[in-house]
Amino acid sequence: MNVTGIIQDDWAHEPSVRDACLHVWKALASREDHLDHYTFDDLRQFAEQDDPGVLSQALLYLSNPKLKVLKTCLMYEFNGGFLELPDDEVDHYSRGEEVIHPEFGAPIDESEILVCFTPGAGLQQKAAR
Repeated sequence: MNVTGIIQDDWAHEPSVRDACLHVWKALASREDHLDHYTFDDLRQFAEQDDPGVLSQALLYLSNPKLKVLKTCLMYEFNGGFLELPDDEVDHYSRGEEVIHPEFGAPIDESEILVCFTPGAGLQQKAAR
């Protein structure tokens, strides 16, 4: 079954989440060139969804191991630029644990962390076809 069919089956009884997922999937799948990172706002626009709860559910679902359309990542500001944190820090963050600054070894304040998304393996496989 293709991604569209999986989304439709999984969210048949939640039309708002289903539609948000489908809008994001179609917007990303139709792009020839992808950004390195997509912000929550970028994806909100693709989803055509203003309800943060619905959007969060859709993005979490699209990031799950079943689809891998998106990959959640964390960015932090360092020397005037934004750098991506390692995957193990994303795991800590998702469990509500402290995120450690890679250069200084000290916890990063949550207000200094930007949650964003990168194209996941499922989206990259689609693009390779």
